[in-house]
Amino acid sequence: MRFSGRTFTVAAAAVVLGFGVAQADELTNPPGQGGKDQMGVGIGVICNTTEQAESYVSLRNNGAELTLAVNSVNAKEHDSLACGVAAVAFQRDKTMATKNQNGKLVSIVRINVLAGFDGTKWARVPLMVQYAIIEDEGVAI
Repeated sequence: MRFSGRTFTVAAAAVVLGFGVAQADELTNPPGQGGKDQMGVGIGVICNTTEQAESYVSLRNNGAELTLAVNSVNAKEHDSLACGVAAVAFQRDKTMATKNQNGKLVSIVRINVLAGFDGTKWARVPLMVQYAIIEDEGVAI
């Protein structure tokens, strides 16, 4: 469930209140856990493919703000839902790549989305594989 505008603000507030603080462009795993099959919840950028996630990171490194980077990837792909900001409950699968994003180490991780938040409620979703940009905690370069 991807968001924009007011819906994103409501979703962000709900996730922060229910699960702790996460930055707007960051999905997180529970503290101290980052391995495969770990559950997580957060608000962040997710994409349909690894390549789209890598394009997003590259755009951010070149100074694009979050919305511009997402919109640029989507325009290039001719798909308005290629990448987007979403509030999701997920199961971490496999790290596909590790990148530097504006001085921080991030991983592009294949995730299995289990549920999404639409601004008012959480709902289970059919099995959905996505690629998330997850900041590696405690690591900066």
